[in-house]
Amino acid sequence: MFYTIEELVKQADQQFNGNIAELMIATEVEMSGRNREDIIKIMSRNLQVMKAAVTEGLTSTKSISGLTGGDAVKMDNYIKKGNSLSDTTILNAVRNAIAVNELNAKMGLVCATPTAGSAGCLPAVLATAIEKLDLSEKKQLEFLFTAGAFGLVIGNNASISGAEGGCQAEVGSAAAMSAAALVKAAGGTSHQASQAIAFVIKNLLGLVCDPVAGLVEVPCVKRNALGA
Repeated sequence: MFYTIEELVKQADQQFNGNIAELMIATEVEMSGRNREDIIKIMSRNLQVMKAAVTEGLTSTKSISGLTGGDAVKMDNYIKKGNSLSDTTILNAVRNAIAVNELNAKMGLVCATPTAGSAGCLPAVLATAIEKLDLSEKKQLEFLFTAGAFGLVIGNNASISGAEGGCQAEVGSAAAMSAAALVKAAGGTSHQASQAIAFVIKNLLGLVCDPVAGLVEVPCVKRNALGA
């Protein structure tokens, strides 16, 4: 078991040759009492839910409140025009994040990563990484377990709740977990992944939780886009 980022990196390097995902699986076996196969099966289901949410969120329908909905489709159409100033990789991640959180606002099925309000960041980055890095399903699962390892440290030492710690805790955690997992997926070391999580958290500190009408929609949807 690890309780700090330093311990996470050290144990991954010393016990699993730098494979943070394997460290997280072993930790989950220890904590939950489940066997390895069951844990991977559960995460595989989470993976399918996340990927489906990215696709299903690309609709023009509005949420019940009418505050959100349709922006992911607008972003998708903008990307397809090919006139964007920035690389489409970033725009794809933004679109994906908006799609997932718009789906959440319409009571669709999402996977809390680490919360429903920040459920767009990690699937958005993962879906973009799958396309950019051609990740196999094994690598996709490693991405999720790696993200979970860093999220576990944050959850045990600080907070992942927007209501408790502000948006810095919710979207901040999700974005940081995604960054660390992305670095590992791209071939980075455990230490480099730990630096990625630090960079993201430092740049999202101070972000408050200020939802319009108390709903997880405005500014939550676009905060996820920013985090991704």
